[in-house]
Amino acid sequence: MTSRLSVGIDFSTKWADASLVAPDGTPVVPHQRFDNSLPGFQGLKQLLLETLATHSYTEVDIAGEATGMYWLPFFLELAADPDLRAHHTQLFVLNPRWVKWYRHSFSQVDKTDRHDAFIIADRTRVHRPRVPWDPDTLVLALRCFTRYRHHLIKLLAAEKSFFCAYLFLKANAYQRLAPFSTVFGATSRMVIEQAVTLDTLAALPVNDLAAQLDALSGHTLRAPEHNAAKLQQVAAQSFQLPATLALPVHQILEAVLQHIAFLESQIAQVEGWIAGYLPHFPAIQQLRSIPGIGPVFSAGIGAEIGNVQRFLRGTKSDARGRTRPRNLRDAEDAVAKIAGLWWPRSESGTFAAEDRRMAKSGNAYLRYYLIQAADQLRHREPEYSAFYRRKFREATKHHHKRALVLTARKSVGLFVGLLHRNEPYRSKEARRT
Repeated sequence: MTSRLSVGIDFSTKWADASLVAPDGTPVVPHQRFDNSLPGFQGLKQLLLETLATHSYTEVDIAGEATGMYWLPFFLELAADPDLRAHHTQLFVLNPRWVKWYRHSFSQVDKTDRHDAFIIADRTRVHRPRVPWDPDTLVLALRCFTRYRHHLIKLLAAEKSFFCAYLFLKANAYQRLAPFSTVFGATSRMVIEQAVTLDTLAALPVNDLAAQLDALSGHTLRAPEHNAAKLQQVAAQSFQLPATLALPVHQILEAVLQHIAFLESQIAQVEGWIAGYLPHFPAIQQLRSIPGIGPVFSAGIGAEIGNVQRFLRGTKSDARGRTRPRNLRDAEDAVAKIAGLWWPRSESGTFAAEDRRMAKSGNAYLRYYLIQAADQLRHREPEYSAFYRRKFREATKHHHKRALVLTARKSVGLFVGLLHRNEPYRSKEARRT
């Protein structure tokens, strides 16, 4: 008969607080604190081996919260240790929200590292996660790149928002009149950087200004006269800042544009690293066969999902208590829940809530890449375009957001299927032939 020892570890920069809990929920040994270091790992390993030698546990479940990077080096050592593997050790990384919700069961317990370790262990004992942590370092390396790109994208969006706030001070009509297709196009950036104010541009004849813009853009503007007329309207309709304020605003805009250019170069570099790493992952490369899904989105989705086979292990019970082997639909549902792309039911007695909010409690990186990929699919694939339009019409508010998120949820089955079968994408029309 299987008897599991549940181990909870609460990580911080300095410490790894451990709690060992028996199958009946009682602590096996008093709380132990180890350094979050290699010697600390050796100390915990020794404690585990001694405990296993004096008790009849057949398996060990070790769980920790996915908080920052504090847990990862320790878990890599746990996964690689042959002595622990001999005792059927499985590792689980818990969503911090799961632990927070479970802590409500212990309302009389203080919020301390010691108690947190016990709660992590007991949560694993009571509601053991089905999918263990995958220590594939190649996947982890790719995930580092895709998550770093996500970080840079967020920084870039914040910098552009900050830039637009100061651009409003310099020329408040610039974004409203839109003299160029985008504020952050090459020609637009050069125009903003050239002069402290736009007054000099307003004083030029339209033809002369058009000629300057044409030369500045490298002859890429389709209608420079139109851009010149719009730019002069911006200058004429914008508030005039005092000279003492105009120069600092201009200098800040110049500095922010430099930072934006730097972030864009960093993103391009990381995308190059991602493309160079993809040949190690034949199954993930199959996602590139989907129209609009390039190396970045395929890597972001594939790295976060990891090995699809882990979602197919074990059995699933139906409403009548019958069990069956897990299938691809079950794997799809599991991945959707990991991404937070699901809508929990809310029922009580005869009441069933009609409005169901998206969970959003899962992997934010996976959710981001799935939604970005869905935005490409709705433009390029008829099946997903029709689905998006139908959900857009059905929505009563936030039409685009709701339709896009539902399209992302639909696409989960596509990505899971291709990763599982390791085959290229075939459109709905091609599958019918």
